[in-house]
Amino acid sequence: MTADWSLLPQILFSWKYLAFLLLALAGWLLLMRNRPMRPARLALQAVAFVVLGGVLGMVLPWAAREFGLHPSPMCAVTKGLAIPILFQKIGMPMLALVVAAAVLALVGAKGFCGWACPMGAIQELVGRIPGLRRFRLPFALTNTVRVVAFGLFFVVLFAARKISYDWFHLNAFEFFHWHQLGHPAVWGPFAVVIAASLFVYRPFCAFICPLGLITWVVETVSFGKIRVSRACTDCGKCLQETDCQALPALVAGKTVVPDCHGCGDCLRVDCPESAIAWRWGRR
Repeated sequence: MTADWSLLPQILFSWKYLAFLLLALAGWLLLMRNRPMRPARLALQAVAFVVLGGVLGMVLPWAAREFGLHPSPMCAVTKGLAIPILFQKIGMPMLALVVAAAVLALVGAKGFCGWACPMGAIQELVGRIPGLRRFRLPFALTNTVRVVAFGLFFVVLFAARKISYDWFHLNAFEFFHWHQLGHPAVWGPFAVVIAASLFVYRPFCAFICPLGLITWVVETVSFGKIRVSRACTDCGKCLQETDCQALPALVAGKTVVPDCHGCGDCLRVDCPESAIAWRWGRR
């Protein structure tokens, strides 16, 4: 197994990774206030989409070079695993992105996915169109699909030496190859994701994204996260006022909790017991 480890510091200290960190820090600061934050949240989502989704790069060559899409979060996982298995090499850019996302998730739940991912950002921006109310899908359903898709990735990789997410056109990140938008295989999956975002919170993250699956696992031991204290009386007010996917499991005190992307909707609820808050620590 060969690897050029000297590339790792160069990648991690690039402008692109600094942007990841700054967006995550801004998100954590907003969450720490434990106050309504939707306008600021959406502004940061727009920044993530424009800067890290390649929009800025279409007008500024410097931005295209420093914030280029590759490796996308999807490719970071799939190609990051395929290259060592098929070619006995370590793709350092892919490894760096997965490590960065995992570390940010460990510090504060979904630090990368919730604040810096351009695909997550555009899904959330679309889902915030006024008048929409999203459906809460059972986490057992969405996560099972996501786990099965990841398992199928390994089966196809070993059996056919292909990346199943690309083979079945499930990689919506291909849309950010702006110069290839004439191909249905590029804009088709993205169009499906955007349409689904009108009814479901971050459907690509919930059903498909392997990096989302990895950070969800890390999220279980995150140092900072939304927590529901023992002061909760199960009055149900918060569940009526927000369609957050993770909140029902948090209120119920369940061990398995859906992905929390730090949207802050639960912080907008006027909880009678002030039981919902972003907190740091293990308890």
